[in-house]
Amino acid sequence: MLSIDYLAAVDEGLNSIYFGYTLTIFVIMILTAIIYNVFNFFAPGNLLIPVTILLAVITGIFTLVPLVGRSVIYLAIAAVLAVEAIQQNPTTLWYPLVFFLFMTLAFDNVVRTYIRPYLSGKMFHLSLVMFAYLLGPILFGWYGIFLGPLLMVIVVQFLQVVVPQLRGEELKSRLNIDPTTIQETDDDFDDTMGSGEATDGGR
Repeated sequence: MLSIDYLAAVDEGLNSIYFGYTLTIFVIMILTAIIYNVFNFFAPGNLLIPVTILLAVITGIFTLVPLVGRSVIYLAIAAVLAVEAIQQNPTTLWYPLVFFLFMTLAFDNVVRTYIRPYLSGKMFHLSLVMFAYLLGPILFGWYGIFLGPLLMVIVVQFLQVVVPQLRGEELKSRLNIDPTTIQETDDDFDDTMGSGEATDGGR
């Protein structure tokens, strides 16, 4: 049935998107733990980021808060480092500033532009997922980080599953999302059938 095919396709798409989002949180935890420890390695004096692993976990969790979530953690770390720099050596105030700018401008942009869309885009085109994540918060604010991908899945699966059947076209696959992958699978199947026929003919 058309409705069952469509709902199954939406469910599959949402599983891909939100599983990828959860995976993104764990990737951010790992990357920030590495970055925090690298900053500690090059820290001037005793300007060390405390409990780097715990802060990395908190940074990943705060990814759930759209737009400003991780920035709050970066700002808190930079503020602690700035206070320590003032107490120890005011000339090292550049260090917390560099840390904050690197995390907010470089790292966060990499997460938003590449990491999150790539991990969530296994079933959809990377640019489409990126557009959904970037446009969602603009349209819906706080909840846009979830509603943007949700609407993308609903619309894309409607165009791929419902529209072809309404036009009388036969649905080749319930989730015809990646034509390249499907074509390769069909070619492999044809090759296997052809080999089987050749073998049978030789008997």
